[in-house]
Amino acid sequence: MRWSVYIVAVLLAAALDASFGSVLAGGELRGQFLPAVVVFALLSAPRKMGVRVAMLAGLVADLLSPIVLASQDVLVVPGPRVLAYALGALAVIQLRSLLYRQNPLAGAAATFAFSLLAAVAFVFLFSMRSLFLDGGAPWWPGSGAGEVWRRFLGAVGDALVALPTLWLLGKTRPIWAFATATRVAPGLARQSG
Repeated sequence: MRWSVYIVAVLLAAALDASFGSVLAGGELRGQFLPAVVVFALLSAPRKMGVRVAMLAGLVADLLSPIVLASQDVLVVPGPRVLAYALGALAVIQLRSLLYRQNPLAGAAATFAFSLLAAVAFVFLFSMRSLFLDGGAPWWPGSGAGEVWRRFLGAVGDALVALPTLWLLGKTRPIWAFATATRVAPGLARQSG
């Protein structure tokens, strides 16, 4: 995998999410491009670099999406999405042997699983942060469960946005330079008749 292509794709997806993402919102249902880019890379990149791929995207997401507190202060915390994306990546890496990687529906299902686990981990990490700092999370509309529900709808939106995004990324597969491995069948299938 070419890291330069991946980094450009992550930065482009994060910029689209920050600028164009509100256009894709329908009530609580809001999709993002970044999870689809991460899942596209996870489905084709070697297993050993999968978590690093996701953590890099999580760092970009943390740095480019600050939280505006009730006091109008801007809070940038690098780390929660890094860990959340790592958890989502671990799930996709385990699922990828079950999925047909060139099918956009399979990619959308993997994006849903990735986004949902990342959302649960993100809410958990900020809940722990608020416990340790003896404060709340003022940007949440209510409880942690309400935020998990809002992020569940976001995962559904991510899966919907992933359908065209993964199709477009599939067209750029040659520039990514993913390594392909061929399997050798054991036994009689190897022998020529």
